[in-house]
Amino acid sequence: MKSETCFGKTSGKPLTQYYTEGEAQEGADYSKEYYGNNLIPYHCGKCDLWHLSPKSRQTPSQKCDRCTGGYGVSKDSYRSKREAHLRANIIYEERGVLLRVYKCKFGSGWHLTKEKL
Repeated sequence: MKSETCFGKTSGKPLTQYYTEGEAQEGADYSKEYYGNNLIPYHCGKCDLWHLSPKSRQTPSQKCDRCTGGYGVSKDSYRSKREAHLRANIIYEERGVLLRVYKCKFGSGWHLTKEKL
């Protein structure tokens, strides 16, 4: 089933939505077997369902319980500096926003912030 709220970053087309992680994993397995795609499921915070994404775009994060951004929203925290850099590069390629990576002062991984010019 195609989403009415979530769209591909590059294609702009509606994403396929799955109701469970297992269903999404079956979709990823099918795509790999028949098309050679290396996709993995992810839970979408926007629609609360599951979609597939290229494995190379995945940068797992969690919300930091101590740090907030400029709008008072909890910052995403990445497990490693490498994963944070990967996310920063993806955001730059998709939106043209230059971000800097820095270590959380509370030891909760790595954060991103807008680059000061």
